[in-house]
Amino acid sequence: MDVKEKWYNNRAKVIFSLQAFPPLGIYALLRSTAFTAMQKCWVAIGVSALIGLIMWSGIMKPINKWVMDLFA
Repeated sequence: MDVKEKWYNNRAKVIFSLQAFPPLGIYALLRSTAFTAMQKCWVAIGVSALIGLIMWSGIMKPINKWVMDLFA
């Protein structure tokens, strides 16, 4: 029986999913055996800090207004 490697054990796919689809990326990071526990911790802190910085800075404010106007 040929055992295929799970997609979340591929570092490149995990990093891509963290950038493109953060919820899926977090799931992949937690399930992955390609990262050590310390690496998982640092990646989770980094992604959380990046999301927090984006929210705090207001970079997305014009886009949020545009999206909210679409549904108003």
